[in-house]
Amino acid sequence: MRVLKILMVIAAAGLVVASGAAAFAALQSCALNLAILSEVDGCPTDEELAIEAELVALEAQRGQLRSEIARNERVLAARQCEAVYPSKTAPLTRAELETGDLEALYGCWSLGSSYQTRDVDTEQVISYPVWRMCFDTQGRGKQVMQGDDGSTCEGPVTARIASPSQLILGEDGNLACSDGGYIHRRDIACGVAGAGVTCQTLQPETEGQADVPFSRWQ
Repeated sequence: MRVLKILMVIAAAGLVVASGAAAFAALQSCALNLAILSEVDGCPTDEELAIEAELVALEAQRGQLRSEIARNERVLAARQCEAVYPSKTAPLTRAELETGDLEALYGCWSLGSSYQTRDVDTEQVISYPVWRMCFDTQGRGKQVMQGDDGSTCEGPVTARIASPSQLILGEDGNLACSDGGYIHRRDIACGVAGAGVTCQTLQPETEGQADVPFSRWQ
């Protein structure tokens, strides 16, 4: 009898061990390892499976977007954009002055060939057969004057359009010349007169005045 009880106890213990091993194996087969979840013991829930499927779909979508971006970059790299600048030959019109269109000044302009200055020390009169101004599309420019004495005077000039229909050409200060002298700063106001544009110049310091035409540089 005692032997039989011992055998039964041993058999029961073996059954418990076998059952535990089977349960552990089953739990291991259901272990889930997700990118955003820690490892859990147990079968995945429907919510966890849905998240995993969504991650897979998003990863595929990211790959498609990267391919599309690379394709568009190749298309753009093959294109060459050319800037379209305003005409360098069109005259300045009253309509452009009225709308304040500074792009109409793009290019170079001549201010006639009759401008003269008088040296305040020597009384020498110098004529400037060349007086040229060149502007960008924003009204920023540079002017050059060449005297019949061989001197050259140059410096910055800025354009703006004032009401009513008046073009103002501003100098920062006296215009420096290559012979060491300078031309006193001028206030220059231009307007459409008939078929062309005429500018009136005034030197506030000397009260010198002159009228000069304003036309495209040829």
